[in-house]
Amino acid sequence: MDSSIALVARPRMAWIGRRLTSWLIAAVFIVLTARLAWFVNRYTVNILYWDQWDFLAGLFAGADPWTLFRWQHGPQRQGLGNLLIAPIYEATGWNARADAAASAVVMVLAAASALWLIKRISGPLRPWDVVVPLLFLTTTNAESYVVAPNLAHGPLPLLLLMGYALALTAESHRVRCAALVIINFFAVNTGFTLLLGGVTPALLLVLASAPGVTGRERAIYGAAIAASLATVALFLTGFVPASATDCFQFPHDTPWDYVSYAGFVLARPFGFIAGTDVSQFWVAGSVAIGTAVFVAYVTLRMLRSKGMSKLWVVACCLGGFTFLFALTSAIGRICLGFPSANATRYIPYVIPGMFALYLVIREKAQSSPIAYALLPVFLLACLVKEHDDLSRNEAVEYSRYKQRWRDCYRTMPRWTAENRPLIDRAKPATTSG
Repeated sequence: MDSSIALVARPRMAWIGRRLTSWLIAAVFIVLTARLAWFVNRYTVNILYWDQWDFLAGLFAGADPWTLFRWQHGPQRQGLGNLLIAPIYEATGWNARADAAASAVVMVLAAASALWLIKRISGPLRPWDVVVPLLFLTTTNAESYVVAPNLAHGPLPLLLLMGYALALTAESHRVRCAALVIINFFAVNTGFTLLLGGVTPALLLVLASAPGVTGRERAIYGAAIAASLATVALFLTGFVPASATDCFQFPHDTPWDYVSYAGFVLARPFGFIAGTDVSQFWVAGSVAIGTAVFVAYVTLRMLRSKGMSKLWVVACCLGGFTFLFALTSAIGRICLGFPSANATRYIPYVIPGMFALYLVIREKAQSSPIAYALLPVFLLACLVKEHDDLSRNEAVEYSRYKQRWRDCYRTMPRWTAENRPLIDRAKPATTSG
């Protein structure tokens, strides 16, 4: 009798546990979304600023959608970012706060996609998954909202990466290939997810070699590889090589600095700031090397599974992308000095790697006491990072600065034909990164 009651009670307890977990994650998600909305509303100012005068030049000129999609801003293209922001600006009467609000909405969608991705890979959510909204709905990337918001530089690439990872979990080879080709097309042409241009063909080749793939399915993968290569060719057509900095040179005088710089970029989301103390450089170097080891490990596991494990394929893609981004950032910006690694607009590109690390720890925690012990450590680190004084001060200072700039501008007399507004003098090219 007791055993029969236990058999009935266990499923019910499991159901209650799943419900409580869902409510917990939903509550954290809603609270952090509200906080992000408050942050954007509090610190954004209705005035175009800095790089916006460059990457919005096509909108100023009334360019057609294809030209807007192909618009080059430094070493990247605006892609989907321009196509989305154009109607938003038109609908809001060129309210510059709308760009920041759109960026916040995209980050919310990316967070929701990440939770969906966990369910696709591992099944029911667990209480530890409150880590996801803490990672994605952070306000530490203040620059993405307060300085010069750009949908194509950070928020949209992050959402596209989550979509890319979700596509990898599709059971049907046909659906997987079609989704990857479409998302890869937009990703390569939007922001620094252009790095996927070299990743996607190689990944499709691995997936095509999986056991049980039929000849017809391999033909589908072959067509997908051809389409991904065509995307790279299209991206390069008319592309003007441009560095993000005027001081760029390669190789750098001290190549080891690349490792430290990449480490500072990777550690920035957790509030670690590049400075001059020798110990900081050792920590940054250790973070970069540790990330490289992690990416090598998940890549090896992915290759051993021949692409059949959703976890290792996703972790390899997300972790590998973040490492490539940090490395290319180091190559392109080291000449500006290590403090340039503190830029908070790069945090959305590091989030995928942090999420990949969490996915692996979460999976390993079921069988490894060490991994299980790392879960609360990871959660604590995600909580502590939200008390980032540098990011908060950045938001306050830029908000005040832009408000003064706006107030000064509004006191000026109306522009005449002889004294045209700045919008007419905006240049269509930039080297900002």
